[in-house]
Amino acid sequence: ASIGFKCKIMPVKTSQDNMRDPNSGLPYIVFGYEGIVYAADNHARVINCSWGGSGYSLLGQETINYAISKGALVVCAAGNDNSPEVFYPADYDGVLSVAATDNNDHRASFSNYGHGISICAPGSNIYSTWQPDTYIYASGTSMASPLAAGVAALVTGKFPQYTPEQVREQVRVNCDDISSLNPGYINLLGAGRVNAFKSVSNVNSESVR
Repeated sequence: ASIGFKCKIMPVKTSQDNMRDPNSGLPYIVFGYEGIVYAADNHARVINCSWGGSGYSLLGQETINYAISKGALVVCAAGNDNSPEVFYPADYDGVLSVAATDNNDHRASFSNYGHGISICAPGSNIYSTWQPDTYIYASGTSMASPLAAGVAALVTGKFPQYTPEQVREQVRVNCDDISSLNPGYINLLGAGRVNAFKSVSNVNSESVR
């Protein structure tokens, strides 16, 4: 029902019911990297990760590399700490890292930012499913990342021969520049806010770093 029109979804549970944050009650992502491997091994083309933290590990980077080698693009939430500090898995090489914007294309107040950000996507007051069987309005880069992943899935469907790197860059270079609306964050919000129409219709995209 979201932006990834007619895309197939592979839900992968990476939490554990009896391991939860004592303050929020939400489960920890205990098997996040194992989940990426499972999805890649089962032919996922785009893998969304609405989770992360501050710790770098070689295992994490090698997991991303493995997913890419299997033909999967990994899309990750940039974090909700209103910080420019690194955040993983979003800051691993090869990842499409997603910050959050509001409905005016301003950086969401909670969203991380920095030179490691790839793109932005709407992440404020997003209407979504919630357990056990309801809908809520939720905010976070965890809401922005799956919207970007949905666009990546559309690109994958339109250009099935593209590698994960090509899909990532097709989404990135076809973003709308929102620098003028975020003068305090020039070059810290990636290429801008994702644009689905341009991403699937521009056949002459060029990626230059």
